[in-house]
Amino acid sequence: MNYSVLLKNHDYLCLQSANLINRLGDSLDAIALSWLVYQVSDSAAIGAINYCLNYLPTVFLQPFMGAFVANKSKKTVMVIADGARFLIIATLACLVLFERAQAWMVILATFLMSCFETLRLPCASAIVPLLIKQDEYKIAASFSSSLSRIAELVGYGIAGVIVGFLGMHMALFLDAFSFIASAFLLSMMRTKELFNKKRVETKIMTNFKEGLEYMHQSPILIYICLIGCLANMLLVPFNSLQSAFVSTYYQADATYLSYMGVALSLGSLLGALVFPFLSKHLSNKALILLIFPTCVFFYLGLLVAGLVQNEFLTITLITITNFITGVLVAASNALISVLLMLKTKQEYLSRIGALLNAFSQALVPVISLLVSLLATKLMPDDLFVLSAIIISVLSLIFYLSKRSEVLNA
Repeated sequence: MNYSVLLKNHDYLCLQSANLINRLGDSLDAIALSWLVYQVSDSAAIGAINYCLNYLPTVFLQPFMGAFVANKSKKTVMVIADGARFLIIATLACLVLFERAQAWMVILATFLMSCFETLRLPCASAIVPLLIKQDEYKIAASFSSSLSRIAELVGYGIAGVIVGFLGMHMALFLDAFSFIASAFLLSMMRTKELFNKKRVETKIMTNFKEGLEYMHQSPILIYICLIGCLANMLLVPFNSLQSAFVSTYYQADATYLSYMGVALSLGSLLGALVFPFLSKHLSNKALILLIFPTCVFFYLGLLVAGLVQNEFLTITLITITNFITGVLVAASNALISVLLMLKTKQEYLSRIGALLNAFSQALVPVISLLVSLLATKLMPDDLFVLSAIIISVLSLIFYLSKRSEVLNA
């Protein structure tokens, strides 16, 4: 099978076009907001706290949001969520333009954005099986991931330039535009969502409990959730301290974040494209658990890059590290997406997708607060070394565990 089947699917193309533009905007604000909160606060600890609050809605709201949207029009919910995010980012952009932005405002905007994203994500995963056939899942996962990586590539590539030459407010205005454009494209989809009248009246808590029970009966979903939880937890030091790390360790500006983002996106694009090939030659266990040694390589690569005295060589090492990381992580994530659709009944997808996402992020807020405390005593590079050591131990434990064979079931 090739991509031509998907390219002829009008509704699927509308969805992916919306996601493409949406992801482009996200790539812009990933750098802009991270750099903005560090600049207005001049504190690595505040950056970690902002990262923590960004994930609180994912952990505490998303499981219930998945149940809430189970009997709602996925298309309508996604349009509303994107419209709300447009208003939030546009407001923040105006505050930055008129030099009124403060750290608490950036943190509040980040938190609200995350709240509406908890509405959108369960719908985005649940709507795909309504648009394509089951035998198209793998190629669709590769196609979707490839488009996302292309958007990230462009977004990360221009983010540093926009922030540096046009100003932070322009990056945020472009991000706001991406959300309203995404909402318009989603409104063009012609989805046919059928709801059982009895199910429509089902309470949210009932949907939530049914989702938990369904997940409890699937060992592979539980194991994937555990792996995701640990992997996300151990990447918190980088995700929350990247701006401070670049500023203190490399003594550079936001352009270094763009270098990292572009390289990671290029690698992710390649990883998404080769995923169908890799899935035929590697077991599910081998491909998914590859996340752990990849994270170790990522941290060590960034640290080694800072030890050289030549700026060109430093940038080269950063680029190579992020590119290789992108390839391997994208392939693992694509497999997880496919397994989610294959191992879950369609009527449970929004709930299971929300639960998996929430549980896999469950420890992120806690670790973010811990990192914020440690950041007052330790430099970001010290925390990176500690993270690499912990991930190495976990990687060994998972590879030796017989229970991980459930991934091949």
